[in-house]
Amino acid sequence: MAVKKALLGGLLVVGMLSPALASPAQDLFDQATFLIGFYYHGPARVANFRELRRQYQPQLDQLCATERGPCGFDKARQVIGRIVQEIGDPFTVLMTRSQLIDDQRYGAGLGPAAPRVGVWVHETPRGLVVSEAFPGEPAFEAGLRRGDLITQIGGEPATEARLIAAEATRNAFGLSYSRQGNARTVNLTPRVAEATMHPRLEVANNMAYLRIYHLYSSDRFSTAERIHDAARRAEQAGARGMVIDLRDSLTGYDSEALLAATAFTGKGGFVYDRRFQGQDETHTVEGGKLFVQPEGGDKEEQSALEQPHLARIPLVVLVNRYTINSAEMLAYFLQAAGRARVVGEPTAGALGMSGSAEGPLINGEFIAVSSLRMRNLDGSPFPLKITPDIPVVDDLEALIAGRDLVLERALELLR
Repeated sequence: MAVKKALLGGLLVVGMLSPALASPAQDLFDQATFLIGFYYHGPARVANFRELRRQYQPQLDQLCATERGPCGFDKARQVIGRIVQEIGDPFTVLMTRSQLIDDQRYGAGLGPAAPRVGVWVHETPRGLVVSEAFPGEPAFEAGLRRGDLITQIGGEPATEARLIAAEATRNAFGLSYSRQGNARTVNLTPRVAEATMHPRLEVANNMAYLRIYHLYSSDRFSTAERIHDAARRAEQAGARGMVIDLRDSLTGYDSEALLAATAFTGKGGFVYDRRFQGQDETHTVEGGKLFVQPEGGDKEEQSALEQPHLARIPLVVLVNRYTINSAEMLAYFLQAAGRARVVGEPTAGALGMSGSAEGPLINGEFIAVSSLRMRNLDGSPFPLKITPDIPVVDDLEALIAGRDLVLERALELLR
């Protein structure tokens, strides 16, 4: 994923007058449908922007018909949300400004901008299952760990919405959870996360475990550099195998995924298939250096790792249905090179595409659009998702009971 801002002039819609015409809703609808219909180059069949407008304008008109004043952004947002949902491409999504700011913070080596207690959770009928508790953040410091079941928040049944609301108050709140049947209660005060989402390495019993949360970077921070360093430290510690955990991992930058993979492959590359520029663009890594070559142009160095490392350690990569985009790419580079076996669930399905966060839209939001298709250096297309070599369901009930079935299977393979 590459994040950019494209300021576009307004486009006029010529046609019959409608309740939505000449309103904030109509202006937002026109802008978003242009960005989707003009730039989209993903796996779905998406009509051009004129056809998108003809198809969805009646829905906007119906929503605006009951408005006494100008039709607001919220009505257009409902229709845009339906368009995105019906495209069914997990990369093409509406993004708030706060989400884009968080992406930029990840690239700077920081956590999200809003205060939080520092857990990733999955909602179940029984409560919230903790999939990650981040060291250095309030929940971890209070004792919560992966597999804990959060049952109550502020005395009410635990839901993800209730957790988000409690964090948004920025005030202390009570949280009840159980660990393998043992009930516990803690008080948590949300705070802004700083450097708590860096790749995390643990080495025990001659096995290394590397948890990767995202693949963002900036001029001052590189996730790939830290992955190369983790691979070096794991070998220096005498680890005989390494588990790379990409379950629930966020996206990031495609080039960063490629650079990270070369800690274990040494080299690699991919091709961007661009829709409108008429030229492909090839990205390759050699000796820790990233090169970019436009079709028919010269190959130029774009960036370089300070201390690249080529690890020979055996690998197993863990994925699940929430592993998305650049995280899928890292798993794919290692799997396709024959460097690692992949264990877990089929991934989110945003592997074979890339693009940008276009905008800002006139309501201050952005829309990420799959404007690039990904190809291998031999010209073959990327698959849309990772198919694990060894399928294992990431079973939340087993996790609540104290067993991580995906990790257990990975360790069996390495031993």
